[in-house]
Amino acid sequence: MNADLKGIQERRRKIAEEVARLQAEDKELEIALRVFGRYASKGENGEREPDRLGPPRPEGTPSLFEMTDTVIKAAIAAGKPGLTGREIVAEIGKRYWPGVKPAQILPPIYGFTKRGRLRKNSNGIFKPTHETAA
Repeated sequence: MNADLKGIQERRRKIAEEVARLQAEDKELEIALRVFGRYASKGENGEREPDRLGPPRPEGTPSLFEMTDTVIKAAIAAGKPGLTGREIVAEIGKRYWPGVKPAQILPPIYGFTKRGRLRKNSNGIFKPTHETAA
């Protein structure tokens, strides 16, 4: 009888551990759903669907670095200290790539700063590594 009680208690302990593990996993999944929901948009039918990337880069456009460098230098020539990431996206969209979305180009632009091709100050302003004379 004692062995039966110990066996039942051991089984209950294992079940409690599994329940705790599943509850922790459920909390993680709940967070994932909230994040996906926050970044989803409404589709044509009114239901939420994930954002899609914008159109592919048009044929014949310069490289992303060349486009970025050009729009930053044009902003500096116009008297701005440089451009934020969102401003770069907007300018590239106007000049070269209609409909481009930030997710398509911001990660590589941040990579340009990591590799020393661009500078980014503490205010989030991107500048060329070498200022051009105006």
